Order: sequence, then C-alpha cells, then structure tokens
Amino acid sequence: MKVLALKSQLALQTRCENQIENEINREAVRYGDVLQVAGLERQYPLEIHRPIAPSRKYNCHGLSFASRRTWIDRTSEIRKIISDDEYQEIHFDDILPGDIAIYWSKQGDAEHSGIVVEVNSFKVPIVLSKWGPCHEVVHHVARCPYDIHKVSYYRIKT
Repeated sequence: MKVLALKSQLALQTRCENQIENEINREAVRYGDVLQVAGLERQYPLEIHRPIAPSRKYNCHGLSFASRRTWIDRTSEIRKIISDDEYQEIHFDDILPGDIAIYWSKQGDAEHSGIVVEVNSFKVPIVLSKWGPCHEVVHHVARCPYDIHKVSYYRIKT
C-alpha cells in the first residue's frame, strides 16, 4: 500500500493539458468543522444537508470540477478550467440540471460553485454544493453562507 502525504497536489489537468493547481488535505476531521456543520444546519433549516462528514479533501470547486477529489482555491484556476474545458456561459432562462453555478464576488473572485440539480417550478435553480470544509448541501441558489454579488451559469460543450 502506498504511503500518502497528509497534504499533496493531484495530477489534475484541463482538457488542454494545463495543470490545475490544487491541494488534497488528508488530515483528520477538525472538531471546529463539525461544530460549523451543526451551526449551518440550524441557520439553513430548509436546505438538504447531506449526511456526510466534513472534509478538507475537497471544496466546492473540487466538487464542481474535479469529482470531489481535491481543493481548488484560486480564481485563476477556475477561469483556466472554464476556458480550457470550453464551458459556455448560459442565460438564466436556459439553465438545466448539470450546469455549473459560479458565485462571483464584487472583486471578481470565484467565491463558490455548485452543480445545478433541479430548476424548480418558479424557474429557480437548486444547487448541490460543498460549503467550505463542512459538508455538501442541496440548496436554493441564493440560500447559502456566501456573499453573493453575481451568479453565472456555465455548460460544458461536448
């Protein structure tokens, strides 16, 4: 069995074979993360809190773009993925399950991301995302602990 470092970077590339900077953190769950999950469950009672343990192995961008395998933190890496993997921004009226929602800060940083899992009867996207080091949550696009300036939606070309 291979011995793995507590923190390392996966060999993860875009379709253009550019390395995506990332970090996988294999440290044990922190008690503070467990407490934060409990607080988020109380603060967002209408959302579906998936019954998985907190983890620093992956974040929201790792969920959206790397199959829950790693933590992708830099906006430049998200922009690289969007460009190299040929994601196209789509209009709000055209959102479908499987599209990616990216939450942008006022400064233009990719603050958060998630996968659209449903568009409800009011045409509001329901998103699966991971809230920092905590857990995965299925939530109304606007109900999350992130400062939302703008949400853009993307669909990958085949």
